[in-house]
Amino acid sequence: MGKEVLILSFSFEQEAEAFEAVKQGGYTPLLLAEKDRKGWTEEDLIAYWKELPVKPAGIIMGADIPLGRAFVQAAEGLKAVSLNCAGSDHLDLGAFHEAGITVCNVPRQNFDAVADFAWGQILSLMRRIPAGDRVIRQGRWCDGVERGLAVSKKTLGIIGFGAIGQAVARRAMGFDMKLIVSSTSQKPELAEKFGAVYVEREELFREADIVIPTCPLAPETWHIINEESLGMMKKSAVIINPSRGGIIDTKALIAALKEQRIAGAALDVYEEEPLYESELFELENVVLTPHMAGLADREIHNVAMQSAYHMVDLLEGKTTNTEI
Repeated sequence: MGKEVLILSFSFEQEAEAFEAVKQGGYTPLLLAEKDRKGWTEEDLIAYWKELPVKPAGIIMGADIPLGRAFVQAAEGLKAVSLNCAGSDHLDLGAFHEAGITVCNVPRQNFDAVADFAWGQILSLMRRIPAGDRVIRQGRWCDGVERGLAVSKKTLGIIGFGAIGQAVARRAMGFDMKLIVSSTSQKPELAEKFGAVYVEREELFREADIVIPTCPLAPETWHIINEESLGMMKKSAVIINPSRGGIIDTKALIAALKEQRIAGAALDVYEEEPLYESELFELENVVLTPHMAGLADREIHNVAMQSAYHMVDLLEGKTTNTEI
């Protein structure tokens, strides 16, 4: 078995201690830096893999290159993938499993960072903070940003009520908000703890001033925000998405934003990533960020270290208890 581990994660490559953890485990990190693979597709990675004289035994990667059956079939020598993140919807897990390639992730490490960021999205969008920054730099003082949307005492609708949803709800309590939740798992103790009311998804879309999905991407959550659900929302409502891009039908959202059928959206994730061009760039009622919600200093370090330890364990035939 090869002793090299290919590194395909921008956040991991910033953590020297995580590289040392791989080395101390007896393996050699092989960095394919983000700057050298900008815009790469699965086909690009397949071509790169074929040219490697020694095939890596493992890959530590983030979520910026979707990989499917074509890569798996070409990945000679690959034994394990350690995700430097929680999400795995960018991988065809079935293809990896069939090939005997073990995949693990790092769950429940950065939910506080994501919740913090979600509140940054809410405030940035509704209080028009990025727009205010732009106009003052242009010498226009408050021209065009005189009026924002109040946040306190509004109705917050959370779709999914796992670790991130609960962390968002905990922060909402300080804003004296009405909290409504749509979740397949309804736990009365959580409703009582956060002062939340469980509702059907349709009611959430109709009643919420702020809609925020915090659920994983799965067949049942794909495009749950679509033309129909957007049509249920208030004209003054906004959408915040720090979770997964596929939860929103992007074309339907763009149409709703252009026609001002909703007030705005703040997006950190997209159906297509990396996102280098989009009609979203032309809209003023959106705040866009490059999938950075979980990238806080402490969380970046902790996740990188955990994914490094996981990689060594998998290659040594041990379990991580996070295999997916």
